[in-house]
Amino acid sequence: MKVPLTIDLTQANLPAGTAAYAYIIGGLYTNSSLTNFACYRLDASGAVHAIATSDNTIPKQSFPDPNGVVNATDTATINATNYPTDWADYGIPLSPTAPNYIELGNINPANIQGLGTGNNAFSMRVYISLGVPKLPFTAQAAYSAGGVSYANPYAGPGFDTGAPGSLCLFDWFECSIDSAGVLNGNSTYVDQFGMPLIVNAQPGGSPQGELTITRAQALANIAAFDRTVYAGLAQPVTAPSAYPANTAYLRAISPDHLSGLPNTPGAGASFNSYFDAAIASWNGQLISITDTASGTYTGTPSGGVWTFTYQSGGAPGAGSPSSLSYGAITTANIWQCSGTLATGSAAQQNIGKQILAAFNRGVMSHALSDDPGTCPSPTNNAYYQAPPSNLWSQSFHAWSANGQAYGFAYDDVCGANPSFNTTGALTSLSITLGIMM
Repeated sequence: MKVPLTIDLTQANLPAGTAAYAYIIGGLYTNSSLTNFACYRLDASGAVHAIATSDNTIPKQSFPDPNGVVNATDTATINATNYPTDWADYGIPLSPTAPNYIELGNINPANIQGLGTGNNAFSMRVYISLGVPKLPFTAQAAYSAGGVSYANPYAGPGFDTGAPGSLCLFDWFECSIDSAGVLNGNSTYVDQFGMPLIVNAQPGGSPQGELTITRAQALANIAAFDRTVYAGLAQPVTAPSAYPANTAYLRAISPDHLSGLPNTPGAGASFNSYFDAAIASWNGQLISITDTASGTYTGTPSGGVWTFTYQSGGAPGAGSPSSLSYGAITTANIWQCSGTLATGSAAQQNIGKQILAAFNRGVMSHALSDDPGTCPSPTNNAYYQAPPSNLWSQSFHAWSANGQAYGFAYDDVCGANPSFNTTGALTSLSITLGIMM
């Protein structure tokens, strides 16, 4: 069955002659015990290829520039950190002036051994890059870790300062396709914002990720966030001749990646204590949290420890413990959706993620619930009414045409994010680049 992926750059207002590429790559567990993981990529025709170390044909600290567009100084800047190892050119050239078509129908059990459903679906990213430097993917030798054998792994590009590929202008759409052809995917700003990608899939889809402002406006707004807290999010270009003309920023990294890193790039003085007073204010306060799967829990934080006792409800067989306890909660935990609130049993994580979502949204209260009947709509201005809250996430919700955005890791609480499933076997997928300038 033919399944076209359409990548359309014609609406983006790109400068004439802009180089553009797509990369389609991912992997899957190939057995029911989840002990073997294999990786594949697609080429321009949609053919599926297993990753192999022989793919690494581009020497380290170099990149193709056949038309000599990038000047010597910018070339040296990019080579110094962007390509630290030999790498594979998986780039599929894209036309910026006409829609591009890539076949996805070859993602099927005949071409991908072990393709199934759930954890055995093919989890992939469709990357798009603009400018001359292509994204580096480095195929690696087989290894085992944590009881899993990785037969043909690869290292993909990063975006944090100094990471391989971080001096490329790119973004991605992540999704999975299972053996029945069903696609599950989402557009996301949890890690970074590189460019606006509008995604739609059929059957049953609707456009997701459409912004009401241009990329340039979004990045300028992010650069103007309160610098006592959010300094360091917008990443200015350091090699301008490598990118489309008038590109001021490569991307913005999210607060998730600004916090707790060895080389935090200029975070504001208040960043690491931003939520501390709000956390402390709940000491001695009674809190009730209802999770549709795990039930209702109540508790009163004391001495920095948040302990909850099961009251009622929950799905049959959910295994809801009689009590849950969380250690010290920090501002970094809230930015990164990590630590004590994001570990432990399913119930522990279900209750914890509601607390994390509430702090990020500025709506921590005496009663929280993920019940669809009581959840506020992301478009009715119920969230982010007063600081402290996550201005990054707030902004992307405000800039989103449908109010949906994945602004932090638990933005799925109460369904405020643009995740979606097709209602049957995928018949088409489209990715449209929004207005850049």
